[in-house]
Amino acid sequence: MRTPRVAVKALLIRDRSILMNRYVEPDGREVFALPGGGQEHGEDQVAALIRECREEIGAQVEVHQVACFFEVMTAPGRRDDTVIDSFHQVNIGYWCGLAEGEEPGEGTEPDARQAGTAWLPLDRLGEHEVHPPALARWLESDPSDRPLSLGVSPG
Repeated sequence: MRTPRVAVKALLIRDRSILMNRYVEPDGREVFALPGGGQEHGEDQVAALIRECREEIGAQVEVHQVACFFEVMTAPGRRDDTVIDSFHQVNIGYWCGLAEGEEPGEGTEPDARQAGTAWLPLDRLGEHEVHPPALARWLESDPSDRPLSLGVSPG
């Protein structure tokens, strides 16, 4: 039986901007998503998030508390003549900070198509393609009225 993949994501805020991984799609579009990734068997979520951030943004992070969670589900299909299996991932977002003296840069093992990182102003997220779109709306909303769950997004 296949089960959902569990992933952890870092929400790093500085000067009213959020740090995002920047991806360049084959068609040239820029897409932005939170740093983080899959939790490995036997690894706790804090350790997974610290490892993933080192791999993707090249910086040590301090993990604080859960901010939100969201799911991504895709149906099987084809992309560029390649068969793609269905995908289901549960993402748990944590408020994080950069450790003393750390700055994001090139990670040790960036994701495929990752082209660095970017600080995106929270009040201008709508100008960018942020995945999932519900995350951008959530970040732009009133912090006192944010739900814990962002729901399910198609991949």
